[in-house]
Amino acid sequence: MTRQTRIAHFLRSARHSLVLRLARFRRTGTLVFILVALLSAVLCALPFMPVRRRVSEGTVVDADMVSRRDIVYVDDARTEDLRKRAMDEVAPIYGFDSSRLPVAITAFEDIMAKVISIRTQDLTADQESQRIAALLMTSAGATTKYLATCSESEVQSSKTAARQALTTVMGRGVLEGSLPAARESINTELKKYGISDNQVRSAYLLAARFVSSNLMYDQQATLLARDKAASSVSPVVSTILAGTPVVKKGSVLDQSTVDLLLSTGLVWGPRALRNVVSQMLAALIAWGTVALAVMLLGAAKARTEPLLMETGIIGGSCIAIGWLAGGVAPTMTPFFLCMLLGFVFFEGALATVFGLALMVMTWIMVPMPVEVLSGLVVGAISVFIVMRKANKMSALLIAGPIAGVSAGLIYGALAGLSEQRLSVIAANAGYLVAGGVIAAVFALGLTLVFERLFNVATVMRLRELLDTGSKLLAQLFESAPGTYHHSLNVANLAAGAAQRIGANWLMARVGGYYHDIGKLLHPQFFGENRGELPNIHEDISPELSTKVILEHVQAGVTIAGSNHLPPEVVDIIAEHHGTTVVRFFYDKASAEQTNLSADTFRYQGPKPHTRESSLVFLADGVEAAARSLARVDKPALEGVIDAVVNARIADGQLAESQLTLGEIGAVKDYFLTSLISFYHVRDAYLTPEEAHERI
Repeated sequence: MTRQTRIAHFLRSARHSLVLRLARFRRTGTLVFILVALLSAVLCALPFMPVRRRVSEGTVVDADMVSRRDIVYVDDARTEDLRKRAMDEVAPIYGFDSSRLPVAITAFEDIMAKVISIRTQDLTADQESQRIAALLMTSAGATTKYLATCSESEVQSSKTAARQALTTVMGRGVLEGSLPAARESINTELKKYGISDNQVRSAYLLAARFVSSNLMYDQQATLLARDKAASSVSPVVSTILAGTPVVKKGSVLDQSTVDLLLSTGLVWGPRALRNVVSQMLAALIAWGTVALAVMLLGAAKARTEPLLMETGIIGGSCIAIGWLAGGVAPTMTPFFLCMLLGFVFFEGALATVFGLALMVMTWIMVPMPVEVLSGLVVGAISVFIVMRKANKMSALLIAGPIAGVSAGLIYGALAGLSEQRLSVIAANAGYLVAGGVIAAVFALGLTLVFERLFNVATVMRLRELLDTGSKLLAQLFESAPGTYHHSLNVANLAAGAAQRIGANWLMARVGGYYHDIGKLLHPQFFGENRGELPNIHEDISPELSTKVILEHVQAGVTIAGSNHLPPEVVDIIAEHHGTTVVRFFYDKASAEQTNLSADTFRYQGPKPHTRESSLVFLADGVEAAARSLARVDKPALEGVIDAVVNARIADGQLAESQLTLGEIGAVKDYFLTSLISFYHVRDAYLTPEEAHERI
């Protein structure tokens, strides 16, 4: 044995052992899924883990404290300073006491009445001056003497000026503690009226003593106004970029820095705990959504455990790749990898849920600006459109770059509205495009790995199984050539019918190729392989013949399993006869026995439960019946197709097939058209000459 042969043998043995181990391991799919979900949650929370456990005022930092992620936080210190300034700018609020002026005017009028009364008394000028001074609580002097001796018109003029000045000054409002200034303003006001100096002085003496404060400080209104001014100040939002040293080595922390570290979650505290718990919870919710989809969509096919294993390992690999790539260049992270692999390995709703849930988890793990996220949303929609109906592996290499280009264009358009530099926008857009390409490359590579490990019927795997030169089909051709050609015909009929009704034609074709692989066990017992040899069944009992015939289904399942055919193909092999009865041998035995149970002659099933399996089931019956026709023409083919399909419907074989009556009608039409073409059916010729002309 050469060295290359030994290596090849070792690799085959290792792969076989790994597949067997994984097959046993898949029974614990739930446990693996939970473990992967928890590890993914930890990865999502890692960027939010504090760099230090605890700090306090006066702590000497022994190493640079660097943020491992972009942190957007409210700068409480700056916000508080701005709010304090806003409060200080609010002037005290005073309430105007309108009752003070009427009281002052009344008191003024009383005094004036008394002054006039003194002037009418029969007294000397000095005596009147002294009494007026006593009344006005001042010392007698030139002004009081003027009030005693001036004419009546001058007194009235002084009274009018004093009243007007008092009304004007108190009408403007007089603050508490500002009475001297207010009284001085009385004098200033009087000088504006164009009266004599004696009248100014006398009017001032009459009015000044009645000035009182009527603007009262309103503490409650002032506090409310200051609170409103403070609340109108928006919080100051600051950003700490990933990799930025927040505190340098050797720094001594003051209380404001400690508060900053706590508020941003860079050290353990309520904020850090909330960050970590929220990230882990978001990741677990995403995984929980996937698990719910698996349980709802996989239970019908009894594949919950395998699907949990597959989604867990495939999704965990995507998350790990995203986490590693995000640490190098965040915008180059292959965000679309989850969606691409989801559509490769899973079907319909499960593929969509898996892809979207895990892509969102990648976004959580590698935070991005809103412009980038908007681009990624459009890219995800592009992946969905391309992959939803794709049945070629080349779709991976198309969907990834298209998604990357879409994300880059949307990001560039939105970022162009901001103040970012053009060079930064161009670089990030290029990274997003590169991320889409990287996602496609990784998806293609991981598909090659996981389709073997999980034995999943991916498009690439199914196309590989169509290779008629493969070991299993080559063995079928050599040992059972009739069965081989029958299988090709069934595959052609089933695949064409699948295309006609929109089913998975590739799965139907592969199922047709391998549905009778179990006949390798006893090929000579089946008429298509007998050739010129004697009919073995003529020498044995109908029961024994039936036993051998029935065995080919379970033998096919066993052979398919040992050759690691995908479960979907194995299901088609197991279901390609449903629970029908081997009618020929049952009728033969019934002719010899009475009250014979048909169950002995019935396939164990199960009945076809998918459209593709049902198409192989019908194509197998129709093709076999058509080959047994003594005369092949359109009416005969129409009759045999109707007989086979209607009999199987009546027997309930298509009850779980998911085929509608309209689809069954379209399938029958296709079978007829295809078989007419296959058998080259022509109209009957009237004469040899006419026949010769039509050849």
